[in-house]
Amino acid sequence: MLVDERGRLLKLCLSSGQASDHTYAPVLIKSAISCKAKAVVGDKGYDSASLRGQIHQAGLKALIPYRRNARAQKPLSKRHDKQRNIVERFIGRIKENRRVSTRYDKKASHFANFVLLAAIKSWLNVIC
Repeated sequence: MLVDERGRLLKLCLSSGQASDHTYAPVLIKSAISCKAKAVVGDKGYDSASLRGQIHQAGLKALIPYRRNARAQKPLSKRHDKQRNIVERFIGRIKENRRVSTRYDKKASHFANFVLLAAIKSWLNVIC
């Protein structure tokens, strides 16, 4: 998911359960460039040299914490660390919708559409 700094969904790439999120990260990085983002924020699961290279090559700043066993240990500032959970909070908000959290839909397109409906509902709660 690509979410802006206010927790609004900008791009959704649905993957299979056994696929790594790294496979869809380049698509989201390209979308972040088109949205004029300045940085890519992620959790420790996105810590890889190749992904960081792609982010820097795109002209964005990588705000991804290093894993415990990584050679380079550069801590994030507290301000950037707080921004990391924006996506997690968004996921929590859309999972308040039972159909999204339990994934009753067998077709990926149906599930993605209900995620988008939950995102629209989340936007409307902020606006109204």
